[in-house]
Amino acid sequence: MASVVPIEKLTDSQKQAVFHKNGPLLVLAGPGSGKTRVITCRIAALIESGVAPWNICAITFTNKAAEEMRIRVTQSVSAGGVYISTFHSLCVRVLRQYAEQAGIQRNFSIFDTNDQKRAMKEAINESQVDVTRFLPAKMLEFVSRLKNDLEDVEAFESRADDFFGKNAAKVYRAYQRILKKNNALDFDDLLVQTAYLLRDWPDVREQLSHRFKYLLVDEYQDTNHAQYQIAKGIAMAHHNICVTGDPDQSIYRWRGADIENILAFEKDWPEAVVVKLEENFRSTPNILEKADQLIAANSKRKEKKLIATHDRGQDVNIETCDDESAEAHAVADRIEAMINEGKDPNEMAVFYRVNSMSRGIEEAFVQRQLPYQVVRGVEFYARKEIRDLLSYLKVVVNPQDDVAFQRAVGTHPRGIGKTSLERLGHFANMQGLSLCQAALKANQVETINRPTQGRIMEFAKMLDRYRDETEHEVAPLMDKLFTESGMADALKNEPEAVENINELINSAAEYDQRAENPNLMDYLQMISLYSDSDAYDPDSGRVSLMTLHAAKGLEFDHVFIIGLEDGILPHERSSYGEPDDLEEERRLFFVGITRARKTLHVFYARHRVIRGQFIRSTPSQFLYEIGFEGESGVFDSGWQMQDSFDDYQPRPKSKSKPEQLYQVNELVEHKKFGMGRVKEYLDLGEDSIVVVKFNSGNTKSLMVKYAKLKKV
Repeated sequence: MASVVPIEKLTDSQKQAVFHKNGPLLVLAGPGSGKTRVITCRIAALIESGVAPWNICAITFTNKAAEEMRIRVTQSVSAGGVYISTFHSLCVRVLRQYAEQAGIQRNFSIFDTNDQKRAMKEAINESQVDVTRFLPAKMLEFVSRLKNDLEDVEAFESRADDFFGKNAAKVYRAYQRILKKNNALDFDDLLVQTAYLLRDWPDVREQLSHRFKYLLVDEYQDTNHAQYQIAKGIAMAHHNICVTGDPDQSIYRWRGADIENILAFEKDWPEAVVVKLEENFRSTPNILEKADQLIAANSKRKEKKLIATHDRGQDVNIETCDDESAEAHAVADRIEAMINEGKDPNEMAVFYRVNSMSRGIEEAFVQRQLPYQVVRGVEFYARKEIRDLLSYLKVVVNPQDDVAFQRAVGTHPRGIGKTSLERLGHFANMQGLSLCQAALKANQVETINRPTQGRIMEFAKMLDRYRDETEHEVAPLMDKLFTESGMADALKNEPEAVENINELINSAAEYDQRAENPNLMDYLQMISLYSDSDAYDPDSGRVSLMTLHAAKGLEFDHVFIIGLEDGILPHERSSYGEPDDLEEERRLFFVGITRARKTLHVFYARHRVIRGQFIRSTPSQFLYEIGFEGESGVFDSGWQMQDSFDDYQPRPKSKSKPEQLYQVNELVEHKKFGMGRVKEYLDLGEDSIVVVKFNSGNTKSLMVKYAKLKKV
């Protein structure tokens, strides 16, 4: 019988990775190196060698990547049973199966970002700390870092010995208590509770190791400490762990990813086999050369080269524009010309460092009537009407979810006021009940008048009626709830909101068709773990606009990257953060570059409006690092950028005027950036700008009136 593994289509290094069977394997996969093919072929090869499909677990980072891998595996081996999912989805499955050992209830809710903010605000109020010093968003980030490092409340309290630490510990404890009261976990808890489960319950760890005898982890460079411990726990008994990844594409340090996990893999598993996938099947040599030049400046990496398999293409193009408006129109002009030449808009993308930078591009596209999609998918699920309808579904699944109950009861006027809800809440606390449970006994709350008692009980009974339908298809249930809850009547004069609800019901219908056993709990889990990259539609017929982070895992024929300026890329935080921050920013640009198949266009604006101020920009140091010099659209030997505009000449680099406030090469000190030397002074009267190269290696353009520089 012929093998289903396409051996003739694999390179020697790919074959080595595909046919390695037992023991740890590290696959260093450069961008465009056929990593997904290697993973799917490896799964097929394991099955051909006699491994049962259900003994294989493949973990990746996005729902879209997991779905793509699932389809490809099914097509190659014509058999189901391989467990392919994201880390978070795996953890939900494990926690629902072993809920008793984990000390949680099986029907727990997953708090999304907005739910977490609401819970954190409540925790801060309960803790009676200064909300101006303990901001909810900052506290969520802080608690998330602790959880990613597997530091629970007790462990943190034991080492918290200063004012901030002691108060933060109180907030952390209150936040966890609120989650428990709502029978809810946040995104970090899904990982943390699973890691604790594997650590504290040897029999659970043994069962999972026996079930998943072969573990494959994709994008290993983006794992945090909790994910690292989960993977290690599952593979500890058999050592059959295969991880694929690329240290040069680790771009999620800000959310807990630890690049050391992949750099130290051979230390964790001394018998590991290491395979490098260096052939690049995506980009032209012109693009890959610039990517190699750039990433060579990083120290935290594993040495490898990007070996091109395509013929040379167009040179990488750098354009200088006067400001962000000119930049946006330059991008739009080039894209319009490409579309007029017959090129496919699906194969074009514009990348930027932060979401706010899309505004100018969108305006330029609208003026030219160019088709585009902003890949920022989680915003759909953040819309009020969507969150309102989902709140009903959450309470149906989990009657202890007070956050969802409060939202559901307040979606539209129903004669249940704030005071009545407060009194219901007091009764619930006294009785040890959730709000939904208490609502069924509202006739016992003497402080609420009888008509309102009736309305509260009627609302709770309506939700209760749907509990028997949670194990069936979701779309019909959602449709009935929308109508019977009164939401449909309340929104009858808001056609856009109704259209969004219809889109949500359509998504549920698609889920019902795909799922083997559709049920409401599974659907809500899928929605809660939805990410920006899942929203990308490759067949939209539109140009894609997205952040560099969202671009990870995608590829396009023609890529445009804007905002290559100091303070934007690299981001200003990297100027005063840890040295690792700058390396991560460089990796982010590397990821952007290597998304391009045929052409790459990079843009730098001489001026940009930052926080309402029109300021002079400094070219990003990354532009120097990719080696442009001497020609139109590239650099000269100094910091000044040349371009193709005839009316723009390099600024003089010497002979400062005696009347200048700051002199070239003068030593100055800044409170945040430290010591540096003046590179240039631009006399613009009240808005004068001084350009300083600091000892950190970063060059900053600062408005004199705000800079507060001290001459040394």
